[in-house]
Amino acid sequence: MELMFDNCINLRNVPLLDTSNVVTMKNMFSYCKKIESLPLFDTSNVTSMYQMCLTCSSLKAVPLYNTNKVSNMDGTFESCYSVDTGSLAFYNQVSTQANPPTNHYKTFASCGRDSQTGSAELAQIPSDWK
Repeated sequence: MELMFDNCINLRNVPLLDTSNVVTMKNMFSYCKKIESLPLFDTSNVTSMYQMCLTCSSLKAVPLYNTNKVSNMDGTFESCYSVDTGSLAFYNQVSTQANPPTNHYKTFASCGRDSQTGSAELAQIPSDWK
């Protein structure tokens, strides 16, 4: 599903898709600036979430996806300015799993910066994830 909805700037609603066999979600929703929420996809086989939601600037919450096989999470929620909740819970889940992603540069860079709650969550995430 790499680049599947990339740059769909007017996409607002994302259907729940069968993603049980998906390995990469790289740039799947990059620059989908009007998406406010994402369904809880089956990500049990995903190995790359590289820039999956890069600049989804209207996204309100970070879903708790299964990241047990993810090795590359660089920029997953970078520039998701409106995130109000979920970033800290997602970080706590991912960083404490048996094999945390080796690549997590800018996973949460500017995530939630335009939300008071989101900014507070972002402040609790270590700088090497931002």
